[in-house]
Amino acid sequence: MDPAGPSLGLAELRAALASSDPAVRARAIAKVRTEPGIQEALIEALRDASADVRRAAVRALARLQGPMAARVLVQISTEDLAVSVRAEAVAALGRIMEARSKVQSGTSEGQAPTE
Repeated sequence: MDPAGPSLGLAELRAALASSDPAVRARAIAKVRTEPGIQEALIEALRDASADVRRAAVRALARLQGPMAARVLVQISTEDLAVSVRAEAVAALGRIMEARSKVQSGTSEGQAPTE
């Protein structure tokens, strides 16, 4: 799968997650688009045997920034066996919190808050 290629929906993601190749699974996760069922499929991918696949799922969940994603990332940040996955979850939570604080304060990247 070419990273510049089209995004994947739920059916394509599920097909890729059935692959025996962790690189195929991770690349598919990186290309998902937001649609119903994607968040749940990504949460399932957090149980994958491959740390690379779990890291990709963490990144994708961070892009979704939903309340369920944040709760799951908190859990992964403390419970995943791989340090790299836990670290990715912590970084993802930081990005989610930063995005939420910008929305709440009405600022965007590089813009000072107005009073």
